[in-house]
Amino acid sequence: MKMLVCHDGSEIAQSAMEKAIAMFKCEKPEIILATVVEEPADASSYDETAFEALRAKRESDLKEMANGVVKQGFDVDVLIAVGEPRKMLVEAVRMKKPDIVVITSRPPGGGVRFGNVSVSVSDYLIRHIDACPLLVIR
Repeated sequence: MKMLVCHDGSEIAQSAMEKAIAMFKCEKPEIILATVVEEPADASSYDETAFEALRAKRESDLKEMANGVVKQGFDVDVLIAVGEPRKMLVEAVRMKKPDIVVITSRPPGGGVRFGNVSVSVSDYLIRHIDACPLLVIR
């Protein structure tokens, strides 16, 4: 079994990862930890520097989490993508072909606004991933 866990470095994502591992522990899943770093809004050197710092931090944090999961006896793959999170995670699912995807859902108010509609990453994935089950943990 392959389980793709979307992780943005937040406490809620960490909690979701731990819950999912506990739920599927008996299946001994291969765990794919996926994170996405959004590109800078413009080409200024400040944005580029901040982007590189965020990317390096996210990569370091993800590797540390992966080591913790390996210590629990699981095989782990790490995927770091750069771009728009919704689209990059859909692409990660196409590439990695997991048996299940795990993502968190945040309280209302997050996400990208389109007029009066807010589209969160989890909402987007629910509508765009049909190749495998999607487990949304709050």
